[in-house]
Parts: sequence; C-alpha cells; structure tokens
Amino acid sequence: MLELKNVSFSVGSADDELEIIDNISLTFDDGKFVVITGPNGGGKSTLAALIARFFDPQSGKISIGGANVKDIDKSELMDTVSFVFQNSRLIK
Repeated sequence: MLELKNVSFSVGSADDELEIIDNISLTFDDGKFVVITGPNGGGKSTLAALIARFFDPQSGKISIGGANVKDIDKSELMDTVSFVFQNSRLIK
C-alpha cells in the first residue's frame, strides 16, 4: 500500500514561497495502476516526484508497505516505484 499522509511541498524562499502540494492525504492499494490527471501546474509531476523521493515533503509522511520512503534504500525504492514522465515516448 502506498500512503501519503498530510503531505505538503512548496518551492522558493520564505519571502517568495509557492505551495505546490497542500496537506494531501491519499491511499493507493497494492497491485493497482494509478493515473493522476489534472490541469497544467496542478502538482501531478511534483506528487510523483515526491513518491519517488526526488524531493522530500516539507511536512507529512509518504510510506510504502508501512515503511517511510525516507527509510527505504534508494535503489530498492527505484525498483518499487515507477512512473511515465511527461515527455516519454512509449511507441516510436
């Protein structure tokens, strides 16, 4: 199970901060394919990057199988989480 609990993420400095993800909580069951859709600039890629731990949230917790992603070795995490980037070509 993938769980995001009270996750928030922003960019910029304290004087000029842009909140991208604001206190989001989600749960995804094991073995399911998940599609995240929404408008441009809605935080979809940021959410995926947080799950893959390209960034760490300022607050909240992201866990896979009950383990905090911060406690999972990066190579093991990359073997567990995958997503298709926006600029990928699946068929050439």
